[in-house]
Amino acid sequence: MKMRRSLIAAALTLGAAVVSIPLTVGAASASGWETVGGGPAVYSSMDQCNAEAAQLKADGTYKDARCYTDSKGWIFLEVLR
Repeated sequence: MKMRRSLIAAALTLGAAVVSIPLTVGAASASGWETVGGGPAVYSSMDQCNAEAAQLKADGTYKDARCYTDSKGWIFLEVLR
């Protein structure tokens, strides 16, 4: 009986993981934004990142580009293809 309960618990855990992983991935990719560069070695200032984002948009390389700062204060560039 104990083994049966363990198997049922394992099956429920696996089922929950199978459902939650696609939902998480779908939510992340649904936004369409993709980080393409950044970090302390790439951008020394937000102005530098914003200048590159503006150039990428003006060139038509990407539909949109924007910069953001993470919790460590590092600057990243993300684009919308």
